[in-house]
Amino acid sequence: KLRNNWREETFMERLLIIGLMLLFSATATQAAPVKLTHLCATPDGATGVSASYLAEVASKYNVATIQTSCGKTLTKTMQQVAEGKADISASPFILNFLMMKGLGPYAGLGKKKGAELADNLRVLYSYDIAMFFLVAFEAKGIDNWEKLRGKTIFNGPPRGGATTTAKGIIFHVTGMKEGKGYNAKHVSWPQANSIFLDGGVDASVRPGNNPPQWIPIYEAAGKIVIVSVPKAKYEGKGFQKLINGPGSVPVILPIKDLNWGKTKIISEDGYFRTMSQTAGDVVHKNMSKSLAKKLTAAFIKDLDELRKKTPWAPGALYGNTDLKRMGYCKVSVKFHPGAVEAWEEAGRKIPDCAKP
Repeated sequence: KLRNNWREETFMERLLIIGLMLLFSATATQAAPVKLTHLCATPDGATGVSASYLAEVASKYNVATIQTSCGKTLTKTMQQVAEGKADISASPFILNFLMMKGLGPYAGLGKKKGAELADNLRVLYSYDIAMFFLVAFEAKGIDNWEKLRGKTIFNGPPRGGATTTAKGIIFHVTGMKEGKGYNAKHVSWPQANSIFLDGGVDASVRPGNNPPQWIPIYEAAGKIVIVSVPKAKYEGKGFQKLINGPGSVPVILPIKDLNWGKTKIISEDGYFRTMSQTAGDVVHKNMSKSLAKKLTAAFIKDLDELRKKTPWAPGALYGNTDLKRMGYCKVSVKFHPGAVEAWEEAGRKIPDCAKP
C-alpha cells in the first residue's frame, strides 16, 4: 500500500512538472518577440528617423524587435519587401507608381511583373520623405539653375527614385538632361555628403527636410547657397505637371520664416519654391493583420514624441492621412488592413481608394 501511494505521488509530481514545463514553454513562446528588418535611406533623414522610432516603440510595447539598416537605395529595398525578402521598407510613393507601371528603375521588371510586385506592398503609415534642393558652396558661383550647364553634380544614387526626381526637376527648370548639358556622379547615400564636401562635384540637387539636415555639415566647411526654383518656371505647365504628379506635392515657403542657419537662400521674390515627395513605410500584404495593427498602433501612440526628435520632424507630417495632401489615389497605394483598423480606432479616416 505504501508502495502504491509512493507511485501515485511520484506520478502526480511528474504530471505536475510536465504541466509546469508546458505552461512555461507556452509563456516563453508568447513572450518571444517577433524579429523584423526595416530598411531605410539616410539615417538622419525622414526614413531613418521613422525606422528608428518604429523600432523604439515596437520594443517599448513588446510588439517586435526591429533591426534597422539605413544607407539603402529604396528602389531595391521596396522590391525586396515585395518579394518577401525583407519585412519593412521606406517607400516613396512615386516608386510604388513606377513599380506598378514597370517604368523607370523598374523597367526591367516589365509591366506585368511590376504590377504583381507593387500589389504585394501595403502601407502602415505615411509622411513627407523630403523636399528637393539645389545646393552649392558659394565659392562655386552657382546662384541660378542655368549655371549648372557644363558642371558636374550629385543628383542621387545609381537608379534611385531621388535621382529620377532630381533629373526631372533639372530638366523642367533648365531643359538640360544628364550628359547633355551637365554631368553627374552617382554614389550611395552614405557617400553623398563626402562627395560634396571634397569638391568631387560642383553642386548637388538632392533631397532634404525643413530645415535640411545636412546644412550644419556643409556650413562647417564653407558658405553655401540654396537656390529656389524660379517663379516663372515653377508656374509653367511642365513643372506644375511634375509637382502635382504621382507621389509629389508643391511647396512654397516664405524665406523670412525659414531657420536654415547662415545659408544664403536665393530667390527673386522672398519665397522658396520646390517640391516634396510623399512616402510611407510598407510591409508585405501577407504580414498578419494582428502584427500590422500592433505596429501601427505603437507608431500612433507616441507620435508626439516622434515630432520632438528633430527640428524638422513636424514638417515631415508623420502620420498624415489626408487624401489631398498625401495623394494616395494618384499612386494607387494601399494600406494594410491591420493598419486601417489601427488608424480608424485612433479616430482617423483612411480614404477608400487607399483601402485594400
